Amino acid sequence: MSKTITAQAITGGNLFIDGIGRLGELKGAELPKFEHNTIEANSQVGKYEVVLPTLKPLNAKFTVNNVSSSYFKLLDVSKKQNIYIKKNLSSTDGEHTGITVTFEGSVKLLETPNFEMDKEVELSFEMSCTLVKYEVNKATALLYDVENAVYEVNGNDLYEFIRKNIM
Repeated sequence: MSKTITAQAITGGNLFIDGIGRLGELKGAELPKFEHNTIEANSQVGKYEVVLPTLKPLNAKFTVNNVSSSYFKLLDVSKKQNIYIKKNLSSTDGEHTGITVTFEGSVKLLETPNFEMDKEVELSFEMSCTLVKYEVNKATALLYDVENAVYEVNGNDLYEFIRKNIM
């Protein structure tokens, strides 16, 4: 018997900065791309890429529809910023999935709104992430913590052996 394919859509979301909710302000978010570093290797008849366990730098971008001093405070690079988003995914079979994504790092770019009469305000900021934690229904699916050398995928710590060899 085949499993029915169910589509999902984001039907709600909230942005939190240091635990303070910004309900209704999150317009969109570009979450980090987990891209592994590669090296080019040779074989008898050609070349191929070897995928390494290390990741390229992670960045996230958030777009909000409000101008507030709380967003400008994010530019203080002397302290790590803690941001997380919570969203609800609704599927075509009526199920709801809670997603929480936590980010820690420094904001490296803040784009103030362009001036356009009668247009919605959009302020965006981009963050260089040192920690990203992705939870599905409160269970950790993905955890990347560069400062503590942890890269965990579905409970499997991919950096465990590397840490044992270097620490």
